[in-house]
Amino acid sequence: MSTENKRNIELENEIVTLLGNDDKRAISLLYKNYSGALFGIITRTIPNKEVASEVLQDVFLKVWKNADKYDASKGRLFTWLAQITRNATIDTFRSGKFQRGTKTDDLDIVVANNNISFQESMNLEDSGLKKVINALDPKYRILVEYIYFKGYSQSEVAKALDIPIGTVKTRTRAAILALRKTLGKELFTNGGIMLMLLLESNYLS
Repeated sequence: MSTENKRNIELENEIVTLLGNDDKRAISLLYKNYSGALFGIITRTIPNKEVASEVLQDVFLKVWKNADKYDASKGRLFTWLAQITRNATIDTFRSGKFQRGTKTDDLDIVVANNNISFQESMNLEDSGLKKVINALDPKYRILVEYIYFKGYSQSEVAKALDIPIGTVKTRTRAAILALRKTLGKELFTNGGIMLMLLLESNYLS
């Protein structure tokens, strides 16, 4: 076995273990190592950047919610991820949400985005994301700061802020809805996708 293959298997095992433990680090590793390839699968059918980004976000959420369904004896992790991605892409395409008249110029943007590093995708300094987050109601903004920037779970947020876990869940959902409404096109940047993934996976925990 080559060193690269061994490293890939070790990475997959680490991700599967983290998913099994509901550890949010699994999302970061999935996004860092597989988002480019999965995005490529999506854009073969759906070249529109915004729609493809929505599909990618949906894929990672499905992976998070259905992690217990992955069976290593039936295939590699990437094979399972690719199948979920293809199914989500087909569902979106058939739903009519994807418009056939989309400009193919987005393909060039996709190629560029796939070369963006994980750290760059998490950097909010040069995007409108930080401004949008700062504009949130304070009780929502502090949740985003704890979950996104500090990596807290909902139970840890509840303890840190001394509020009921039910309140944290309600406010997290409200923050997600507010961000979806106000982010606009920034939602479809790498940073926007990552922000929503972390918030929604936390909300589903």
